Order: sequence, then structure tokens, then C-alpha cells
Amino acid sequence: MPPKISRFAQSIPGSTVVAMRRQADLLQSEGVEIIDFGIGEPDFTVPDVVAEAAIQAVREGRSDYTDPAGLTELRVAIANFEEQQHATHVLPDQVVVTNGSYGALTAIMRGILEPGDEAVVIVPGWGPCRQMIRLCGAVPVEAAMPAVDGRFVIDAEVISAAVTDRTKAIFLNTPWNPTGRVLTRKELSTIAAIAVREDLWVVADEVYSELVFGEMRHVSIASLGPEMAERTIIASSLSKSFAMTGWRLGYCIAPPDLSPVLSKINHTTTRCAASIVQYAALAAFEKALPDVELMRAEYAARGRAVARGLNQIEGVCCPIPEGTFYALTQIPGEWGPSAAVAETLLTRAGVIVTPGSYYGPTCEHFLRLSFATSMAVIEEGIERLRKALPPT
Repeated sequence: MPPKISRFAQSIPGSTVVAMRRQADLLQSEGVEIIDFGIGEPDFTVPDVVAEAAIQAVREGRSDYTDPAGLTELRVAIANFEEQQHATHVLPDQVVVTNGSYGALTAIMRGILEPGDEAVVIVPGWGPCRQMIRLCGAVPVEAAMPAVDGRFVIDAEVISAAVTDRTKAIFLNTPWNPTGRVLTRKELSTIAAIAVREDLWVVADEVYSELVFGEMRHVSIASLGPEMAERTIIASSLSKSFAMTGWRLGYCIAPPDLSPVLSKINHTTTRCAASIVQYAALAAFEKALPDVELMRAEYAARGRAVARGLNQIEGVCCPIPEGTFYALTQIPGEWGPSAAVAETLLTRAGVIVTPGSYYGPTCEHFLRLSFATSMAVIEEGIERLRKALPPT
């Protein structure tokens, strides 16, 4: 018998999104044309100025290791970006550049959690954060938020009730995957009050911060005052806003006492983010914000189109997304579990959607659709859904 595998590692379930994509690949190999509303990956190409910066870095041989915290000039650019865009006062030494937001979040979890600790996770929520907590030997505790007229909202009493004497942190995400919501200042203030009262860290995943629509504005919980700035750790990346998913460039922003610890963890786990990608990221922050504005406008139009199309299907309720590139649509309970509905839509209509059950118990009768795809694909996909629903 071989030696035992870590029980922490064995506690990690597989990804529903990845599993459905693999099933779709099998169908595609059999000739089925697939519409993918599952994957959260922009269909835009990376801005030209970013690509050119990477090519120039290669030609100039700038491929050495960097400081584990990241290039100094990139950390300065990130600090300036956060202050200008989100009113979050950040010093460059508080920034640690990582391999995507995954790298940022895993470093953060390792930096603040110990075996036996608990972390409150606001759900519906992005699945991997719970697994990152488990890999630290800590326990994710779900605080399930309610839906009002098909739109999820923050309930401070539910969050407060989830806090115990073992709680170390609250994990939140705004703009909010999978709900398509942007948390308001009032909602964030209720979470901040709990964190201050209970002396907790707040881990703020702000990866969709630039993808907000209409009159909505992203508010960082770290900007709510000194008491929150000293206990908030931000994780972000260039994957969604700059269409740089495969480039794997993210960062965390931490209070001054914590950032050197995260830098050491980064060094121990990945050494540093790829130097060439860091030079490309510098160009993104300095020159590519106009490209982000163009992408944001297109996403807003797509989100409206998805909501409009879904709301024409009897029994379906889909609020217009406020941010991200996801629409979360409520379906009738009599249609059955969301996983079964999603399976039917894939096999019958060739359309990938993500079952709401993946995101938490209060999301059972919901489906998430990514509109990070062209308007033509959206129109074709909605038409297929209209013909396939209800799943009788």
C-alpha cells in the first residue's frame, strides 16, 4: 500500500465548469455544435499595446527572475491604478505581484489561516476559494445570501450568525460572480461593521472591478476608512478586465505588516510571476485603459441582450447584470435541480450553462450564463434555450 495522500488535498472536489466543458468536448467530437455560456473567459484579444510590450521584452532579453514581490515599476503602476480608480490609498510596498488571482488568493489564505481556523464565505460564491481555504487546513463556512426578485443581496444578520470564536476572515467578491451584482457602499458597510466588531480579516476578490455597467460604481471595502484598510486584503488580476486570462498575472494588496509575508509565500511557491508578462502588465496599466472601456461597453450591451432574451422564456427571471460578464437567471423549482437542467440543456440543445448549485445552496434553482462571447453566439444560444426550455 502506498503512503497516504494529504486529507486536505483529498477534500477538494472537481470543478463543475471544467467537467461540463469536458462533456461538451466529447459531444463536439461527435459533431455537435456547442454554444458555451459556461466559461468565464473574455473572447477579446489582448490589447495591441500589451502584446507589443511583451514582444519587446522578449527581444530585449528581459527574461530574468524578478523580485518575488514583482517589478518595482509595476507595483508603482498598480498602486497608482488602485488609488485613481477605486480611491484606495496604496503604497507600492503593499503590492505583491502573483501568478493570476489564483496565486494572489492562495498566498493570502496561507498568510492568514491556520489549521482549525474558519473563514466565512459569502455565497453564492466562486467555488475555488472554498478549496483554497481547505488546503490550509481551515474550514470554509458558507453564509448563504437571499434573493429578492431574482437578485441576490447581502444579509448582514446571516453573515454575523456564521461568525464563531474560530472565525479568522470573511471572503467577499464584488463585482459578484456568479450573481452579476455590484455590491453597494451600504452593503459593504454592513460587512465592514462585522469585521471591525469581531476583529476579522476581509479578503476582497475584486477581479471584476473594471467591469461595471451603467450608473453602477465599484467600491472597494478597503476604501471605507482606516479601520477597514488595516484589515482588508485585496486580490485582483488582469485576466478579466484586460482579456489576459492565459497570461496569469495577478496581484494582492495587503496591509504593510502582511505584504512581506505574502511576498515570502510567493517566493516559496512560484518564485515570481513571469518577467515578460510583468512588462506587458505595466503597459496595460499605463496605456490600455481605453481598450478596457471599449470591452466594458460591449459587455454591458451583451448583458442586456442576454437578460432580455431569457426574460422572454416563460417562468424565467433574469435581472439585468450590473457588472462582471455573468447573468444569473432564476428558473422554476418544478423544473428540477439546476444540475439536471444544465445537463439537459447540454445534451438536448448543445448549450453549456453552469448550474447554480455549484455556487451554494440558495442558488439551486438558478443557472449562470457567461456572456463573454459574441452577440451572434448569444443570439443563437438564447434561441436554442427558448426551444429547449422547459426541460420536459
